Amino acid sequence: MIDRAQAEALIRASVSPVLAEHCLRVAALAVSLARRWGADEEAAFIAGALHDYCRQRDAKEVLEASRKHRIDVGEIERRSPVQLLHGPLAARELAHLDVDAAVLHAIAVHTVGCVGMSVLDKCMYVADACEPARSFEGVDDIRARAAKALDSAVALAVARSIVHVVGRGRPLAPVSVALYNEVHGAK
Repeated sequence: MIDRAQAEALIRASVSPVLAEHCLRVAALAVSLARRWGADEEAAFIAGALHDYCRQRDAKEVLEASRKHRIDVGEIERRSPVQLLHGPLAARELAHLDVDAAVLHAIAVHTVGCVGMSVLDKCMYVADACEPARSFEGVDDIRARAAKALDSAVALAVARSIVHVVGRGRPLAPVSVALYNEVHGAK
């Protein structure tokens, strides 16, 4: 598996300095959450560092690369390709670099989540939602919950994400709704 230094060098070579710094803050927080909740810290760093590897590509490029990698692209993804596909695309493109499968999964699901998330997936999802530079209303609540109960932090983060997407008049990714229902006990 690639190491921390390789992951940091790769993200710095792939995105803007501002986005690279975000990725490294996410990586540091993911490590802290992994330590607290029992996930692999090295895996958490690498997932955090590389999660936005494809984030600065344009919509056309993301759609073309997603087709090439046989990523399912539905109408919702076509309407917001960069936002919804940069994680799965990054996971596919990083697979050839000896990145652990669990890390690739955490990268793939970091934007919309999934049902049955692993502890590593949850650490990554929460770290991206509340890294230290985030300043939206309610971010401190996610941070406080992350220190006490990881599942509760995931529940609040997905609820906040859904409200944000609906507020912008965009359709919801079905997997986000399924995650919301899972973490809120819906059957």
